[in-house]
Amino acid sequence: MGFRIATCEFPDRADAAKAAWHCLQDALFAEPVDLLVLPELAGVGSFWASPTFDDIAWREAVTAHAGIADELRRLGARRILGTRAVEADGRRWNETFLWKPEMGLRRGRPKGWLPEQEGGWEATWFDRGPQRVDSIQDDELCYAELVCTEIMVSGAARRLGQAGVQVIAAPRATGGHSRWEVATRMAAIAAGAFVVTANRRGGDLAGGSWIVAPDGDILARTSENSPIIFLDIDLSVADGAKQTYPRNVRD
Repeated sequence: MGFRIATCEFPDRADAAKAAWHCLQDALFAEPVDLLVLPELAGVGSFWASPTFDDIAWREAVTAHAGIADELRRLGARRILGTRAVEADGRRWNETFLWKPEMGLRRGRPKGWLPEQEGGWEATWFDRGPQRVDSIQDDELCYAELVCTEIMVSGAARRLGQAGVQVIAAPRATGGHSRWEVATRMAAIAAGAFVVTANRRGGDLAGGSWIVAPDGDILARTSENSPIIFLDIDLSVADGAKQTYPRNVRD
């Protein structure tokens, strides 16, 4: 089944977001896609890099992300996956979302594994969500989102593959260490699924977004000069991968 996907880099500065949205709009007008994956918390600065919580910075991020659907609806994509800053019931979430033109933005789940270290004080800025990741069926696509650190530490990839997931979206805000490539490739291998990851670029965040095949091969990769990539995949390849090694090893 032909299925066109795109992933991108996004600047790590709020004042550069408008230009980045326009760039995506132009690219996707020329090449509409079935799925676009955005980096983690696209469209705002990396406020969580500060070890001290700042209510003003938090409110600015929540306000910006409350209006993100206005940007998404201008993009030529059947569905868009990412995360945004949300406050609900007194809790601060880094929350996944699915956006589709016919239904708008659908809230997903809050990120459940939060680092707390230099450059990423996420446990200071966000509340931890339940540590459970479920597959989602959306028309012809079965997918899940593993947000940044989650793809490395959650151990969810094999279970998601067993649930039939064909694509794992992995929004990131990371440096350039090779472990991120290793983690996404191993998630693809464990699940027998395509992994589509998207990263922010600027400061300590290294950019680099890529698409991984179900057996771990990197099929396409962004660069600073080419921040948006497109690829046609066959979802049945992910379905077939579930019957081959190492996915066919019994638990």
